[in-house]
Amino acid sequence: MLTAEVASFDIAAAAGWYSAVAGLLAGFALLAVLLPLDHDTRDDDAEAAGASGVIVFTSAFFSLLILAFSYAILSGRSNGPVAAHEQQLNGAAFGLASLLLLLGLREVLRLYGTNRSIMQPAQNLVARTTALWGPMIVVALQFSNTLDTEALREGGQLRLEWPFSSGILINLGVSIVAIILIVLVPVVGRNRHVAAKTTAVIGRVTLGFTVVVTLWCALVVPLLPSDFVLGAVLEHVTLAVAAVAAVVYSWAAWLTR
Repeated sequence: MLTAEVASFDIAAAAGWYSAVAGLLAGFALLAVLLPLDHDTRDDDAEAAGASGVIVFTSAFFSLLILAFSYAILSGRSNGPVAAHEQQLNGAAFGLASLLLLLGLREVLRLYGTNRSIMQPAQNLVARTTALWGPMIVVALQFSNTLDTEALREGGQLRLEWPFSSGILINLGVSIVAIILIVLVPVVGRNRHVAAKTTAVIGRVTLGFTVVVTLWCALVVPLLPSDFVLGAVLEHVTLAVAAVAAVVYSWAAWLTR
């Protein structure tokens, strides 16, 4: 029988660093809003891309600013059920909000007409990172967060034994399915595109997701029974929500490339 131990994770300490990083990225997003403003173009496509880029960067700024405050509050909590649940949801929102910076960068790169051929390799790299590698990392980190929740439910440390428990297998299955759906994005959507203005919708939806997560954690979760907050059902549902959000984000980012 193969066994391994997942060490205890200090949620409060990590949240303090996340708050600092989110605040730093929010500053970059605010600065990036200014990038398209001094660019003179008569290309309608480039102008639309610039407008979408501003909306994406603005959405990223507000999302990361909200998360900076959320993580700052989380850093003052002890490693309890509420903190573990907030870590899961905030992690999903933080991952998607961070990817908005790359999405906005992709739109800004479209503004350059004369040097567009030089920028094309960078656009392809940003498109793949935003639509493929980034969402995969978000899903993987969310699965890792579920192990922290499992460890907290076990009293601080989680001892993994093969075969794994049903709860871990469910979380692993959800994560693998989500990653497979993300991998299929460039295959199924190779020759498919949607309107460029959909990029702005991605930014707005991500900001809305961050707001909903914050309201849920601030108004609802503290009023729920601790056993339910730390329970396996809510853990699986939270992972599923994060996985669906990552997959939808991936497909939307690829189709608007």
